[in-house]
Amino acid sequence: MKPRFSLKHSIALTYILLAVVVGGAFSLVSYVSVEVIEEQVIDARLAKMADRLIEFHQKGDMPDPPPEVRFLIDDTIPAKLQPLPDGFHELQLGGRHVHALLRDHDTNRYAVVQEVDELERTEWVILVSLAVGFVASVLLAAVLGVLSARRVIAPVAALADAVSRNAGPTKLPSLNAQDEIGVLSRAFAKRTDELQRFLQRERLFTGDVSHELRTPLTVMLGAAEVLAAQLSEQPAQYATAERIRRVADETAQRVSALLLLSRGPESLDAPRTVLNPIIESEMERCWPLLQGKEVQCRLEWTKQVTAHAHPELASIVIGNLLRNACRHTEQGLIHVQLAAGCLVIEDTGTGIPMNVRERLFERFVHGDDQPAHEGAGLGLSIVKRVADHIGWDIRLEIPEGGGTRFVLSFPAVPSIKSS
Repeated sequence: MKPRFSLKHSIALTYILLAVVVGGAFSLVSYVSVEVIEEQVIDARLAKMADRLIEFHQKGDMPDPPPEVRFLIDDTIPAKLQPLPDGFHELQLGGRHVHALLRDHDTNRYAVVQEVDELERTEWVILVSLAVGFVASVLLAAVLGVLSARRVIAPVAALADAVSRNAGPTKLPSLNAQDEIGVLSRAFAKRTDELQRFLQRERLFTGDVSHELRTPLTVMLGAAEVLAAQLSEQPAQYATAERIRRVADETAQRVSALLLLSRGPESLDAPRTVLNPIIESEMERCWPLLQGKEVQCRLEWTKQVTAHAHPELASIVIGNLLRNACRHTEQGLIHVQLAAGCLVIEDTGTGIPMNVRERLFERFVHGDDQPAHEGAGLGLSIVKRVADHIGWDIRLEIPEGGGTRFVLSFPAVPSIKSS
């Protein structure tokens, strides 16, 4: 599953989110501080000024308030202020923004009004500055995040590129680094070295065993052919000799296939192979498995189909699928359809249990989920391995009427037309 964000983007987003959180918190605290200062300073000043002015008025004096403050008594209070209750008020009066304190004392009603337009302009400048600073901090965090991400990700990207190119353990970058990247690089180098050694041992073992078996198999095949020729006039013995010859021939082909599997796919020059005769041959080998069963085999194609694959490897894939179909179908139909780029093998057998389908191509997993079943559970895992080796795709489908359907897909190759 592809991640929603790459590591580089995640680092950059972390910087941005940090700037948003810190900048937002700072801006919020600054805004609240401005509001609190405005309330505490102006309102406290108005209250103190109102106490002094009312005290002077009660003594019969009429003090002069500061230039930006008006002291209003009874009828001189504007109509807009008259209905307001005692206390502090912030409003527009005569086109100007003012703070007003209304107070009733004895039989008089007093109002102390201070214009705060200059203060509001200062507050607006502060808020704009906070907004600009917030946006600038986010942009700066984005730039720093991208630059830091590139610097942090560069050695990781170099290591990933080297691993994807299958570089040797000694050619991985950052092997001598003492940071986390160095630890990761050395771990990759160790694991790569172990895997390469294991693969080399496996290829050598497979190749050596296959090579050593070819000579005795050739002797067995020759002896079986001679025996079959000598017993040509004795049907019962001839059938046995012919079966020995056929099995020896099949075993020799499988050994050749093992030799091919021991080599990397990139080193194989796969020939153009016609699949029709291979299917016919493998189907003929499966006839003994259908003896005594009410099973009909239907082979369907309209033309020769060619694929780039060694005949031995194609035989392993097709033969295993056909044998599985024959073993697990007691009655009904085995239907084989061949078309350009596609081979379908469908049967009306017992089918595959739901709990086995996801693990069907694993080693030692039986299609009928019965451990005591004949075989080691390697057939379909071998089919999957060989199919991957030659670049074919295999998938399992479940027909509506039951049974199983295996679909082999491969690159279509135009057949060679005979002149």
